[in-house]
Amino acid sequence: MKRINRTALIGCLVAAGMVLALAGCKPPATATGPTPTATTGGNNTTATPTATIRIGTLPTEDALALWVADHTDRFKAAGIDVTITTFASARERDAALTAGAIDGEMSDMVSATLLRQGGFPVRVTTLLLGATPAQGRFGIAVKPGSKVTSLKQLANVPIGTSSATIQEYVLGSLMKTAGVPEAQIKTQEVAAVPARFQLLMSGKLEAAALPEPFLSLAQSQGAHVIADDTKGANLSQTVLLFGEKYLNVPANTTSVFKVLGAIDQAVQVIDQNPNVWRGLLVTDARFPASVAKTYMVNQYPRPQLPRKADVDPLLAWMRAKGLLKSKITYGDLMWSRMAATVQSPQ
Repeated sequence: MKRINRTALIGCLVAAGMVLALAGCKPPATATGPTPTATTGGNNTTATPTATIRIGTLPTEDALALWVADHTDRFKAAGIDVTITTFASARERDAALTAGAIDGEMSDMVSATLLRQGGFPVRVTTLLLGATPAQGRFGIAVKPGSKVTSLKQLANVPIGTSSATIQEYVLGSLMKTAGVPEAQIKTQEVAAVPARFQLLMSGKLEAAALPEPFLSLAQSQGAHVIADDTKGANLSQTVLLFGEKYLNVPANTTSVFKVLGAIDQAVQVIDQNPNVWRGLLVTDARFPASVAKTYMVNQYPRPQLPRKADVDPLLAWMRAKGLLKSKITYGDLMWSRMAATVQSPQ
């Protein structure tokens, strides 16, 4: 497929609002972010909300575009009432989705695949982070004072992570790229990232796989980051997904396209001056203030689907690990309405 048409991504809705009229609407002129308590964002006209959408997230930087769209009233301007709920763990978030407590969630491709295999089919509507390897940092750190300087030295050494997750996939991919055989990649289950961080910093773990902001926090407190996924293959993508049943309702299709339009505007504002939004990472993503003062905020992708070339290796890994027993393909996981609207790069 061809590269995405960037002129086709801005959030106007045609006629009855069934699809985005993906051309020509300029984002608001506001280029800087508010303080975390600010609620306005440069939209002079706010439509009366016509639908309520409930989205679940985790306290990570990956959801920044959602929070910016909310804090700058872009959802309201699009005529939708979006409620964002932050969950402590992916398990709690997924349970809320399957129970009908939320309509969609910030997630990843492993979770999306397992939800579908478990009998709750979901569809990915857009990337939130991870169009390129540089977007979103995940890495492997060793404890303060460790003499380990390379991944090869971690062969047969238990590394703290959570099993059957995108984190385990990234960890294994980094180790294999460094030349460590599959049989010598050892993991230790510590599902909660804060607990994993504490075990590393106390010296009870030799090494741990950590996402941001814990990776930077560990580094600032004496741990050493010996590998991350910001170069090489694009290993992880954070996505916005909704239940297939929800998306099959025409009114919900309209609402989701409005969400994507608001995200598109928020991304353009973030990318003009990313570090202005550090305050939101402290309040909404619970970043430690000490890290946030120097943290370099990501560039964020405009609405698009993940690349098939990035997703297929992950599905192959899940099959090899015995996690994926159904014949689930890339096409099964993507929202066909989004695929028909924009073309993501192969």
